[in-house]
Amino acid sequence: MPEVNVVNTVDPARSSHGRVERRRGNPVVLAVAVIASLAIPVLGYLGGTGIGELVEQYRTKAIDSVFDDRGDEVPPFQAMWGTFGFIGCILAANLAAGAARWYRGGASTPVFPVALAFAGNTAGVWVSSREWLPPLAVGAQIDPVFHRDEKWGLWAWTMYYADRWVPATMIVMTVVAVLVTYRIARRRANVVRDVKRLLAHGRRVPADVVEVKPSGSPGEPDSHAIVTVSFVDPAGFRHRVTRRAPETGMTTGAGLAEVLFDPARPTHEKSVYVAFRRDPALVDWLPAD
Repeated sequence: MPEVNVVNTVDPARSSHGRVERRRGNPVVLAVAVIASLAIPVLGYLGGTGIGELVEQYRTKAIDSVFDDRGDEVPPFQAMWGTFGFIGCILAANLAAGAARWYRGGASTPVFPVALAFAGNTAGVWVSSREWLPPLAVGAQIDPVFHRDEKWGLWAWTMYYADRWVPATMIVMTVVAVLVTYRIARRRANVVRDVKRLLAHGRRVPADVVEVKPSGSPGEPDSHAIVTVSFVDPAGFRHRVTRRAPETGMTTGAGLAEVLFDPARPTHEKSVYVAFRRDPALVDWLPAD
C-alpha cells in the first residue's frame, strides 16, 4: 500500500492570530483573571505566615538555648500551610498575568500580580511577627538545663530585632513593587495616548516583515517573536524597526504589518509603532522596548 504523506496546510500565523482573537475580550478569560487576582493576596498571606514561622525558628535558635522547649507542643501546621500558600501564590500570579494578557490581547505581560503577592506576603509576615516568642532573657541565651548561659553576639542581637526589621523590609519591598507597577502602567497609558494622537495626526503605512526570530513555543504564555519590519516614509526613504511580537508563527513577506509614525520624525524610534494584526486595537500597536 503506498505511503500517504499528510501535509499540514494550516497557516501558523493565522492560527496564532485566531487564538489571540478568541481570547481577547473573552468573559471567561476575564473571570479567570479576576479570580486569580483575588486569590493572590490570600495565598500570599498564607505564604507570609510561613515565612514568618521560618524566621521565628532562626530567631529562637539565635537568642535562646536549644533546651528552650517553649512552643514545641504546637504542631507545624502554620509552616505547612505557608508552603502551600507560597507555591499557590506563585501559580495564581502567573495565571492572573497570563489571563490578563490574553484578555487584553496585548504583547506585554502585566506586572500587577507581583505587587499583590508582595502585599499578601507582607501582611502575613507582619501578623506572624506579632506572635513570636520573646526571649527568656534579653542579652543572653539562658540554658534552663545546664545553666551555661551565653551572652548574645551580633547575630543574636540582629535576630532579636527581626520582629521589626523583617516586616519593615517587606513593607519597603511592597512599596517598591507598587511604584514599579504604577510606573509601568503609566508608561503603557502614555503609549495608548500617543497612539491615539498618531492615529489622528500621524501617518499609517503598510510595512514588510523582513526577519522573524521566534522565541518559545506557540501557545505558551511567554512565547513571542523578534520581528524586523521595513517601511517607507513620505520622503521615500526606507527604514527598519524591530519589535517583540506576541505571535511565534509569523512569516516574512510584503505588506504583513503596519507602521504608525510621526511623519515629522520617521527616524525617532519612540514615535514609531508597529502592528501585526488586521484592524489593530490600541494595544496592538507595539512601541519600542
